[in-house]
Amino acid sequence: MGVDTKIGLALSGGGSRAIAFHLGCMRALQDRGILERVEVLSSVSGGSVIAALYAYSDDDFETFDKNVCNLLRKGFVWGIVRQALLSPETIKIGATLLTAGVASLFGSIVGVLGSVSSAVGLRNKWITKFVDKIKAPLRRRASRTTAFERHLRTKIFGKQTMSDVKRQNLRTMINAAELRTGTAFRYGSEASGCWRYGKLTYSPHVSEAVAASAAFPALLPALDKQQEFDKSGIRSKSRVIITDGGVYDNLGVTPLLPGRSDSFSTNVVDVNFIICCDAGQGMPSGSDLPFFWRSRMLSTISTIHRRTHVLSYNLLHELESSGKIAGFILPYLGQIDGKLPYRPGDFVARDKTFDYPTDFNPMSDDDIELLTKRGEQLTRILLEHYHPNL
Repeated sequence: MGVDTKIGLALSGGGSRAIAFHLGCMRALQDRGILERVEVLSSVSGGSVIAALYAYSDDDFETFDKNVCNLLRKGFVWGIVRQALLSPETIKIGATLLTAGVASLFGSIVGVLGSVSSAVGLRNKWITKFVDKIKAPLRRRASRTTAFERHLRTKIFGKQTMSDVKRQNLRTMINAAELRTGTAFRYGSEASGCWRYGKLTYSPHVSEAVAASAAFPALLPALDKQQEFDKSGIRSKSRVIITDGGVYDNLGVTPLLPGRSDSFSTNVVDVNFIICCDAGQGMPSGSDLPFFWRSRMLSTISTIHRRTHVLSYNLLHELESSGKIAGFILPYLGQIDGKLPYRPGDFVARDKTFDYPTDFNPMSDDDIELLTKRGEQLTRILLEHYHPNL
């Protein structure tokens, strides 16, 4: 492929599993001289952690690699716990529980009573308006997620904003989801916001973008913020509730697709070759028995992700077949090994890695080695077999 090839790199969600797998993929891209040619970096959740570590640092790749491995060994859980229990965030979280938490509980109780009155034919439009107004009337100003953001800001990214990209000619997009409108919320190096509200009038901190993108709903509350937007020259303030980008698109590939219009979408880009690194676990074994709330929710989210992933895979094939993109590769952690064009002798098999959980706990050296090596091997195989001239 020639000099006109414009490469977009998408890094999926998947907690620390995704960080390790994507590091391996990036090693292969670095060795082939492709990583420095990437023009757009789009990420989700765990992928946003490593994307930000790369984009907002000017370290050489070897140093970046070591830093990522060190973070994987430490994990993020204890950093979040320390910020939640032993920092100024502790007081904020307590105050939020006593104010917004109590108010939201009251709103929920009134909402239930309103539903009961509606069921017996007593509810009218005035009751409906009252119930709608008192639902979660106060913002959740502090939570485990703001503790996560504080940890990222104080220990990793400092006060860097999204516009402070260190890599030359690289555009970044850290993807989240806005729950009030059910739309994508994209933090970008050139602009941040969502199409329903417009663009933020300031460049947010990298730590905020990463925390929002990685706020896995089953474990971390959504960020609840009042922000100023500019839409078609008109400024306004809106309350937004922002959560894990995987709720909208767990691959992070949507912003890279051709045909998007800036009339309806934020962060429209122009790429014609897509590298989509998917840290998804793939087809489940069928041994799980989701019974309690947490296991049911995790299985539900996983099922939705797999279904949307398949639709995205099919779309990438269609775009390549129609000539709308020059090509793509899809290094996939859950890849069925027998469908690969070939496997090297020291190949890390799927059954060694696919069941690693979605969390931010400390990772052992053995797991780091297996996940990174599989990512590196899959990326090399796909590049060498399908696009040796990239």
